[in-house]
Amino acid sequence: MQIDPEGVEIRVLEKLAPMDGLHVLEVGCGDGRVTRQIAGAAARVYAVDPDAERIRLARQSLPAELARKVQFEVAGAAEVSISRRRFDLALFSWSL
Repeated sequence: MQIDPEGVEIRVLEKLAPMDGLHVLEVGCGDGRVTRQIAGAAARVYAVDPDAERIRLARQSLPAELARKVQFEVAGAAEVSISRRRFDLALFSWSL
């Protein structure tokens, strides 16, 4: 099943919160569907999800050219250890 084949979601996200050059925290990244779309524009993406299998799929599907910009972690929103990190934007897409 392909979600949002027309790319409406990413166009709306880009319009509401341009991510060019930003450090982005993505909470509830799932299988990395949105992560892959925002990583090209963002400076860095720190993507978390509590489901280890979904994080495995996200890592597996990330294009090699984006690997240096994206860090995945198995963690829920309450467990994220971000005390030493600085983010310009926090994104909660499909995570509630």
